[in-house]
Amino acid sequence: MCTGIKMDYEDGCVMGRNMDYEVPLEYNVIYLPRNYNFCMDLMGNPLYSKYKMIGIGFYNRDPLKDGVNEHGLIGITNAFSGFNLYDKQVKPDKINISSLDYFTYALANYKSVDELIDDLPNIHISTKDHSEKDVICPDFHFMFADTSKRCVVVEPKRKELVYYENPYSVMTNSPGFESQVRKLNKLIDLDKLEDFNSAKDLPGGYDPVSRFIKAFYLTKMHAKPNNYKEALAYSYNILGAVAMPNGFVRNKKYNSTTYTRYICAYDSKHRLLTVKSMTNPIVYQLSFEDIEDEDRRQAFFIDTDFITEKLK
Repeated sequence: MCTGIKMDYEDGCVMGRNMDYEVPLEYNVIYLPRNYNFCMDLMGNPLYSKYKMIGIGFYNRDPLKDGVNEHGLIGITNAFSGFNLYDKQVKPDKINISSLDYFTYALANYKSVDELIDDLPNIHISTKDHSEKDVICPDFHFMFADTSKRCVVVEPKRKELVYYENPYSVMTNSPGFESQVRKLNKLIDLDKLEDFNSAKDLPGGYDPVSRFIKAFYLTKMHAKPNNYKEALAYSYNILGAVAMPNGFVRNKKYNSTTYTRYICAYDSKHRLLTVKSMTNPIVYQLSFEDIEDEDRRQAFFIDTDFITEKLK
């Protein structure tokens, strides 16, 4: 359960997300260089990156869950539960890859959303490799944006990846994007947002549909940022409003709680990563200019302990 938003400013955009997770989780920032073997495809061939990437992964492993590349292509992955979403066999005439690695593949190979969409028919996601062995293939969908501010959602549908233009600048989880938009239109007259009684009528739940509607309304009605710093600040404000507190949602399946582990936001113009833990109010940042050895994979770890600074 995660929430993603995009916020535009004059010459760029920011994409941010809440990472809501149901079990104990370790995460860290990862820099992946050009010409880096970030995974094997499902035919047993190594895949190498064309472009540098900065993002966040779990347990210091390469599959990124969100990130930005050196050309300003930004994206996030979110859980997207469904039935029989992916094929169970490879297609030799396509690029066969697991859903676990597709997001990293996108940042590694495309400069823009246009390039990503043009190549989408060549991508095939399967739950089995060429020898019919099961592979890790989570139920995911994806949101991408770039320096042009174009934003799309990429989802599995009938065992293929399809895309939707996303003028709503929001993505949560299931149901599918088209269904989310229908539910949004049923509740709110999008041509008369000013007339909507948000203090009374916005849904109060933390389910994906409620979060989609709240995140959309908060993003559209928020004061417009004048620059990337304001866009980052506003994104953290909005994502904080739909963050899930620890203990609020009980997860009986895992004997744990589902809550927001971190909030991050990426800037397209400056190719910038920012991230904060939900237990530490400090926002950390990293850009490609901060990387001293650009040819080496590097890992960075943020402090999750509560930190304050004395007034001076």
